[in-house]
Order: sequence, then structure tokens, then C-alpha cells
Amino acid sequence: MTIEVDRYRPVFVMGEVGRPGQYSYVPGMTAQTAVAIAGGFTSRAAQSDVDLTRKINGEVITGRTTVVSPVLAGDTIYVRERLF
Repeated sequence: MTIEVDRYRPVFVMGEVGRPGQYSYVPGMTAQTAVAIAGGFTSRAAQSDVDLTRKINGEVITGRTTVVSPVLAGDTIYVRERLF
């Protein structure tokens, strides 16, 4: 038997991106592809890593990760402003 999920929880992309907001999750998505869907980095964005917030076992965890890290449905990605 095969089960297909036709609707995932969205991901949220915030901070220094072209169009911050809620976007559809796609299996295999990385932080970088989520940022691209949200209009890419702004000129002020720190592009090497992002802050990722995820609910794990009922607890909300936030950590810094690289842009190539996988994203899960329901995650929030925050792109920080780079320090000059």
C-alpha cells in the first residue's frame, strides 16, 4: 500500500528576503530553495547561514544552520541582516 500526502504544512521565510511570507513545502526542500521561492536574498542579507525554527517533540527549537540544510514542513527560516 502506498500513501501520498497531497498537502504539507507550509514553511515560513522571514527576514532579509525579497518576499517574506508563507510558502508551500516541497519534499527535498533546502533552506536555500525556500529563500529562492521567497524572492531570494536582499542586498543586506547574511547569505552563508540562516536561523531555523522547528517544533521537535512539542518543543520549539531555534538554531543556526547552513543554507544547504534540509527544511521540514512547518519550519520557519529567518535570514539575518549581515554585519558590515
